[in-house]
Amino acid sequence: MIEIFEKNSNDYQFKNAGTIYLTIGTTISCNMGCSYCFEFVKPNHTLKDDKVKKQTIIYIDEIIRKAEQKIHTLSITWYGGEPLLNVKAIEDMSVGLIELAKKHNLIYNAKIITNGIYLTETNVQKLIDNKVQLMQVTIDGARAIHDKKRPLKQKNAKNYYRILENLSQIPEGINVLVRINVDNEVADSTPDMLDDFQSFGIWPDKYKQFSFDPAWLRSYEEITLNEEEKDNRMHVDAFFDFKQNFRLNLLERFNRWANQNQVKAAKLKWDLPSYQSTCATWASPISLVVDPNGFIHKCWETIHDDKQAPSSVFDAYDPNIFAKYSAFNRYSHNDVCRNCKYLPVCDKISCSYEAIKNTVPQCTEWKYKTESYIREQYLRMINNPESINAPTAAAAVNTGHSNK
Repeated sequence: MIEIFEKNSNDYQFKNAGTIYLTIGTTISCNMGCSYCFEFVKPNHTLKDDKVKKQTIIYIDEIIRKAEQKIHTLSITWYGGEPLLNVKAIEDMSVGLIELAKKHNLIYNAKIITNGIYLTETNVQKLIDNKVQLMQVTIDGARAIHDKKRPLKQKNAKNYYRILENLSQIPEGINVLVRINVDNEVADSTPDMLDDFQSFGIWPDKYKQFSFDPAWLRSYEEITLNEEEKDNRMHVDAFFDFKQNFRLNLLERFNRWANQNQVKAAKLKWDLPSYQSTCATWASPISLVVDPNGFIHKCWETIHDDKQAPSSVFDAYDPNIFAKYSAFNRYSHNDVCRNCKYLPVCDKISCSYEAIKNTVPQCTEWKYKTESYIREQYLRMINNPESINAPTAAAAVNTGHSNK
């Protein structure tokens, strides 16, 4: 069985996937000082050097020409720090990257991961002009909690409400994924956050454009948590329960709004464990993260540390340089995981960087919750069929990074 999973990863997700996942750090600097980020070790590096910008495009062109497989897609993620602190780099490089995609007849798509403070009308239009179709914006609960968890470095500057004002003005044609890093405080404040989203006309009013992605909050190992922060951390089981309750809350709120606005009521989709793969950016020899100085990384967790960069865009492209990353095997990484029947659907060992750092990673919630949760959804389908759709099988989509 393990051989089948390994062959699936090798044949379809990495070696023959045909997608270049390229993450570009426009800056390591940030206007926020979030305690759970690598803020404490961020160097003040910003992508300003035209040589780095041009050479990155030359390097990607070399990958396309030398790759063993046929490349069909160039997928860009604009990253930081806060990438919109250096929107000029996005403008400058997008021109060359889009031209490169046209030259090789590739599908081009781009997204940005931002804290939302600089999503001004001007910047949003620049992103649209440069074919950014998706924004991921982090909001950690309602105002008081968010502003504490994600404080601005500028004293007394508007934070949470400024982000909501920006989101409320984003035009159609660009989708927004709201990421919520969840601990106990954030979980308790999400009802108020959803109230604010509705009062700003964001969600459910623009339900086709906005979606939510709750994520279990973890910290960098270098961070020393105080007692309050330790108490607020959620065990993965509690987070799993929160996710399911959050889904029900969204459904109830949406249908209440839909009933008042002559919109068709929604149903829950079944939430089932799905096949997980190793992070493509780590494992694929054609995917990479480029920091502001042109160093190449295989994980965006290391973008602030030049010592962990195996190569540079100023070096010739050689897939052998990345052989040790491609060789990572999540099925044989350790005996504990190898002998676990939940390994194929485990979303805690998909991140190779974290798996290698931790001898035995945190176990997936599905290991403890599968039976009870499937039973709950089944009973809902039997007793309340208008509230949930029938289950369907869906293949997992690898977006270039996992568990971020």
